[in-house]
Amino acid sequence: MKTLYIFLTIGILLVFGACDDRLDEVNTNPNSLNSIDPEYLFSSAVLATNGGRSFVGVQWPFGLQYGHFYVGNNIPRFVDNYYDNYTESFYSEPFNSFFHDPIRHIKEVIRMTRPGGKYENKVRYAIAKVIESYNYIRLADSFGAVPYQEGGYGQEDILYAKYDQVEDIYKMIFDELALSIATMKTADPKDAFPGADPLYENDLDKWVRFANSLRLRMAMRVRFVDNSLAQKTITECLNEPLIEENADNAKRLYTDGDRGEFHNPIHYFIRIYYTVKASEMLVETLKGKDDPRLTMFVRPNSDGEYLGLPNGLSDESLKEWDMDKMSIPTDTLVGRGATAYMLTASEVNLLRAEAALFNLSDEDAQSLYAKGISEALKQWEIDESLISEYLAGSEATLAGTQEEQFEQIATQMWIGFLPDGFEAWTNIRRTGYPVIEQRTAPKYDLGATNGILPKRFRYAANETNLNGENYVKAIEVQGPDEVLTPLWWDVRDK
Repeated sequence: MKTLYIFLTIGILLVFGACDDRLDEVNTNPNSLNSIDPEYLFSSAVLATNGGRSFVGVQWPFGLQYGHFYVGNNIPRFVDNYYDNYTESFYSEPFNSFFHDPIRHIKEVIRMTRPGGKYENKVRYAIAKVIESYNYIRLADSFGAVPYQEGGYGQEDILYAKYDQVEDIYKMIFDELALSIATMKTADPKDAFPGADPLYENDLDKWVRFANSLRLRMAMRVRFVDNSLAQKTITECLNEPLIEENADNAKRLYTDGDRGEFHNPIHYFIRIYYTVKASEMLVETLKGKDDPRLTMFVRPNSDGEYLGLPNGLSDESLKEWDMDKMSIPTDTLVGRGATAYMLTASEVNLLRAEAALFNLSDEDAQSLYAKGISEALKQWEIDESLISEYLAGSEATLAGTQEEQFEQIATQMWIGFLPDGFEAWTNIRRTGYPVIEQRTAPKYDLGATNGILPKRFRYAANETNLNGENYVKAIEVQGPDEVLTPLWWDVRDK
């Protein structure tokens, strides 16, 4: 009866030309929340960025297996074996979750704080653009062309968003991050997100370092396809603060308590739901380098041995392996309280070492290489004596041809990405190191790629149906919606 009364009242008011204010009074629930302060949406976006469904979706079962860190069992083996079951939720989940969670929330913050917005605030806008950039780069590095300029703006009735190509997304974000850095450098922290910043607790210096380090990561990613753009951006990045020490790492801390919402979500899939083994490539690389992180990352079997399982084994070959003897990742990486990293000092120093090696800067490649390894070991609180011993050995010294030194840097970067399998896979695509050989039968399953490491994810099935016109236009430029279609910056193996 109450609903009927409301509709009758609205009808009478409309008939008699009642003013909009009266209509608002009738339709507004005085006890409901009609607007949300941007800080709550910002916090939600940041937490979803490094802990939501999109975070899980790109890591498991894709990144951690394509990056050759872990090997799954049951359904996730289809991904490890390079199959392309794109109608499975595994493919749909990352794409849909990016737009449902972090992008939707951060776009609303941007809409509210931009010039002319209801909560106009240039500092909050600048920080929000950093989180938006991080999510969109990861999304574009997963799928390729995605709706960037129009994506996430359902509040403005953009229901069928146009796609932007990877090259255009990168170039726009290069410029937008530069503007954010300039704003944050001179900003008053009280104008930012005091009490609502779960990443850096409103420390704007750290936000500047994070944004600039993200820009450096992007610059190195595109250097093989657009060296002049990379050179220009690298020079700019080296003139601004970067993440150089672990204290400035972008990360999310989880806790091993009773509250499930504070647990690292990867734990559920790796330790509880699926039987996951450590990859043979990871175990043997660490053993071969006498890397002190071996015991930190890998749990020995019942015989005290560290044994990894090869990625991509065929069903017949898998029967030859004793699963009870295979090592598993430690709780340091996949426990309920395991830290999730977004960008670290180790990566930044190793990227700078690579830039110096290829004369993209006038810095010293060797000192930065050693610094990158040192920060990586300190990140996991390796004993100081073991760090000193490792740094004094051959693994911490660049040697050989330029390409051999590049392989050293890229391999150390690959190890240093743990537990971020997605970035490890992305860096393999970018650099070609460590080398992932094409698989051969009958030992390995060749999947849908003839044994070649996939280069991207296929789009979510619902996107091809609901936004089909824009989807078709995107792949006409990018190339077929197949897992072996390379992204714009992926040119090393062409």
